[in-house]
Amino acid sequence: MHKEKLYAKIGELTIQFATLEHRLQAVLKMLIGQDSTLIGPFFIHELNLFVLLRKVGQIARYQLKDDERLLADLERALKRINAMRDMRNLLVHGEWHIQADCPSCPVLVRDFKMKYEDDQWQELTETTFTEKQLTQFIRRLEGTGQEIEHLVRRLAER
Repeated sequence: MHKEKLYAKIGELTIQFATLEHRLQAVLKMLIGQDSTLIGPFFIHELNLFVLLRKVGQIARYQLKDDERLLADLERALKRINAMRDMRNLLVHGEWHIQADCPSCPVLVRDFKMKYEDDQWQELTETTFTEKQLTQFIRRLEGTGQEIEHLVRRLAER
């Protein structure tokens, strides 16, 4: 893949993930209550994605217990985002390797996070991505972001 195209895709992925996380923070703030000026800076904005997803789900189950449809839609979206978490971490924090002399070759992303698999510790995992795979993932993120945006509007109407 050409470096310029790859960098554009990495930038697009980064923007999509950042936007999605920001919208999740807005959902959490709406669920907790908009009145406190301390909630955002001291609580919500310090949460990593895993904790943010868990807190949104926990508080939504309490706050939306009378709106089963909205709760079900939100929980479905949270599950989709959670399923993308590992990929997000790999794409954002992984080590990218580009074969400059082979624009048609996939890119390699290395993850040095220790994982326990098959009864042994894995120190390194490698994943390859084609331009098509990155584009599909970006589109999936865009769709999920639109879904969260729609849920934000529904929450605001309550």
